[in-house]
Amino acid sequence: MNDASFYIETLGCAKNQVDSEVMVSSLEARGWARAADPAEASVIIVNTCGFIGPAKEESIDTVLGFRADYPESRIVMAGCLTQRYPKELSGDLQEVDAFFGNRAPQAIGEFLETQPWEGRGVSLPQDDDRLVLRNTLLSYRGSAYLKIAEGCDNRCSFCAIPLIRGRYRSRPPADLETELRHLVSRGVREVNLIAQDLASYGRDGTTPGLIELLERLLSVDEDFRLRMLYIHPERFPRELLDLCASDPRLLPYFDLPMQHADGEVLRGMARTGTAEEYLGLIDDIRGALPDAVLRTSLLTGFPGETDAAFDRLLEFQSQAAFDWLGIFTYSPEEGTPAHRRHGDYVEPAAEQRKALLEEAQLPITYARLDRFIGRRMDVLIEEEVAGEELAIGRGFPHAPEVDGLVVLRTGGRRLEPGTVVGSRILRRNGVDLEAWIPDEDS
Repeated sequence: MNDASFYIETLGCAKNQVDSEVMVSSLEARGWARAADPAEASVIIVNTCGFIGPAKEESIDTVLGFRADYPESRIVMAGCLTQRYPKELSGDLQEVDAFFGNRAPQAIGEFLETQPWEGRGVSLPQDDDRLVLRNTLLSYRGSAYLKIAEGCDNRCSFCAIPLIRGRYRSRPPADLETELRHLVSRGVREVNLIAQDLASYGRDGTTPGLIELLERLLSVDEDFRLRMLYIHPERFPRELLDLCASDPRLLPYFDLPMQHADGEVLRGMARTGTAEEYLGLIDDIRGALPDAVLRTSLLTGFPGETDAAFDRLLEFQSQAAFDWLGIFTYSPEEGTPAHRRHGDYVEPAAEQRKALLEEAQLPITYARLDRFIGRRMDVLIEEEVAGEELAIGRGFPHAPEVDGLVVLRTGGRRLEPGTVVGSRILRRNGVDLEAWIPDEDS
């Protein structure tokens, strides 16, 4: 076993994935060897999530599982959970050899080379803006995430992200353009822009705003497409619609986390929007871009969500007709305003209400997907199905990992993962689309 070898396990969101990719590239640049199997690594890094209760439990269980399976390896607990609870974890988790926060993944190499396990070291380095060009990606081939900002200033009362990630910090546009060019040069065809809120880019006063950034990225004269993830609906810039209409590389896919529709619940969440404003935004988007695909997240079980408030949420769900919907139950998080007011209280009907929303969403999603039947759609191939003349991919309506997929009949053709092929949609199968590769004139 190489003493300077590492294995990395990534938990949580796409932003954590980018941090892991930065850690991998930074370590490899310092001569460390990445192991494909934890059994072959001298150091196992677990990049943890600390967002809500189940994620925290998964992070701890993962660390303990690695310790049980690989008793001779050094285990480093990194990322969001360490950043949030450094004293508690270093005091309680004797199974972990060292702890590293989430503010400077670029600095993981320097930390490991201090041999931190000799004293069960804890490092929470300050924000590090050094540009790292990622040569190892943890996505499917042809796809990558590009994190344009870190942290959050929105201060929703239920959310621990500002405690974990800090204040909103926009990355320099020049660095983002350089990183985009690097990703495209390595064969990436779909770049997914991520931040806690894309619409807040530049609001910290350090850079121009989101529209200016998008214009700069789209000035790169290469064959790629941009997908925008996580735009706070209360800050949505209407100029974005014109930009999408003018450049087909900017996909008309909008992830707008609205959380709820009842006025009292929204105020309790420290959200300033209303159901009427949200529906107006949806109408504006679909009026300007009829093919637009909309995703949102809704939160049920927030303290004060009465039966009447939930009925209003169900009505809103029906009126909005989102293409895709993620539904979560409220998790009381220490240090958040909601927890200070209500403690660990969760509305008892939270899980039941979540199930009702999920049931109501399926026919909406089916109807929204049906509009693509018979139409052409470019598909980014993710993998071929072994033993079948089929491939799996994503079209513009499908964000990585959270939406449906396109099942493509290959007709015996070899379709290389990471390439984009033209298809025609044949039918819908549940939340997936089935397609074939048409002749040029069909």
